[in-house]
This record gives sequence, structure tokens and C-alpha cells, in this order.
Amino acid sequence: MGARQRVPGRAFTDPERTLADVAVMDRMLTRLRGQTPSWASGPGSVEVLEYPAAGLRHWLVVPGTRALLAAHQVTAVGFFGDLRPGVDHGPIYQLEADIVGRLPRYAATGLLAYYDAELEPGVHGNLVLFGAPEVPPGWHSDAVHARAVALAPHHYRCIRLHRGLIRGPFVATSGIAVRRTRYFDFAAEPAWRGLRVTA
Repeated sequence: MGARQRVPGRAFTDPERTLADVAVMDRMLTRLRGQTPSWASGPGSVEVLEYPAAGLRHWLVVPGTRALLAAHQVTAVGFFGDLRPGVDHGPIYQLEADIVGRLPRYAATGLLAYYDAELEPGVHGNLVLFGAPEVPPGWHSDAVHARAVALAPHHYRCIRLHRGLIRGPFVATSGIAVRRTRYFDFAAEPAWRGLRVTA
């Protein structure tokens, strides 16, 4: 798809949805940066679980604070999905907890931060940061992450998966420039997939 192209019958792929997602990702990035002044002399890793508004959960994990503070040209991945109603989502939330528990392993291959923000009840946006031009193969090949991917069609009607770049030092003020977005429509049979390249 081109940068402004629309897909009839699939409003979740509209360009405006990407702009809204990027605004959420930038707010998450700002909140993440706002935490960094307290990390300079900290223990080297951080996990923050907060409910700052209306009981909505914010879960932030940085396995190596020094690596994040020193990072340049950070790769950002944003995940936004519409959960299926009437489904027990406990298994996917447990897998998320399992993934978070394995973040030190991912850090060895370049993972810098994981941030899950509950945007409204049952609606989450995830921001994952990597200190490499591409997502490390170890992230995709990990067994727990692969299990989460396999379960996604059962739990989500559709997904937007953004890949972007934070130019310059992480601690500067650059926002996230999305370069491409992958779309998955699991309501279709077989599942529909799309790709939008913007840069």
C-alpha cells in the first residue's frame, strides 16, 4: 500500500489510524524518557507497574538502563490490536508475563525497553525498543514469543504492527518516524495481510 492508500472494508488500515497509533507511541516514549533521570545511578534494570489513570495499567520494563541511555538510532516497534469479544484472554496475558520475565535474554540481542500501556479497558498498545537497525532474530525465534504469535488469531480480530526509527540519541527529543506497517485481519478466512511502506 502507498502512504495514503485506503483499503475498502478494512478501516483499521486507514492512514489516520497509523497517525493515532504514532501519537500514542510518542506519548509512551515521552513517559519513558521522563523516567530516565532517576536511572543514572540505579541498579541497571527497571520495572515499573503503575495505574496512573482510571485504573488503566502501564507496565514498563528496561532490562539494561545504561544501554538505553547510551542508545542512538533506536528501532521502535508498535503493536496495536483489537481484541475479540467473548474470549478468555488470560492465556495471552500470561504469555506477556512470561515474555517480560525473559527480557534479560532479549537484552543480550539488543532489546532496550518494553512498554505496555492500557489505553482503555481491554485495549493495549505496546512499544518495544531495540538498539539495532532491525529487530534481532532472537526476538522472533524465541519459543515464548513464537507461541504468542501463534495465539494471536484466536485473541485478536485485527492487528497493526508498526516499525519505525528514533533518530539520534535516545535521550534527545526525536519522535518515532514510522517506516512501514504490517496489517493482519484475522476476521477474514484465510487471514488477510497487508503492508504499507511510508519511508
